[in-house]
Amino acid sequence: MKTYALIIMKPDALAADLVEPIIRRFIEDGFRIEMMGFKRADEKLILTHYAHVVEKLGESFKKMAIAAFVDQMMVPIILSQNGENAIANSRELTGATDPVKAAPGTIRGDLGTDSFANADREERCCYNLIHCSDSTESLLTELKLWFEPETCELFVPLISPVV
Repeated sequence: MKTYALIIMKPDALAADLVEPIIRRFIEDGFRIEMMGFKRADEKLILTHYAHVVEKLGESFKKMAIAAFVDQMMVPIILSQNGENAIANSRELTGATDPVKAAPGTIRGDLGTDSFANADREERCCYNLIHCSDSTESLLTELKLWFEPETCELFVPLISPVV
């Protein structure tokens, strides 16, 4: 059985030339790239993508997300892996959201250079390199935000097959 995960390379990963090394880590961990995009994020996309975080953290996070991501290039990638746990495995490989708390051997633990504490002090989003969907539901929602409808038509039935 093949399962799917969605990751999104954030602007800081692109600026640090880490897209290729990060992709290599996923491939070495048994993932396969199914589809890769390249998208300049607009305000609507970012506010929709981070709506749950804005709801939790408020207006200050909204302003920081707009400043960090709007008009920036991002690279969404649909991954697959044999087995039932592509999402859990991708999150484990990615590491904790706060890079200083990410374990060695994870992408954020090995390549991350920022922290929530530094970001809070500087009133900005944390530079943590990569977004990783946390559930099948978020994967399906985010897929529709980051990819064209034709791509969604290809992958939605594979991710959430009708039983």
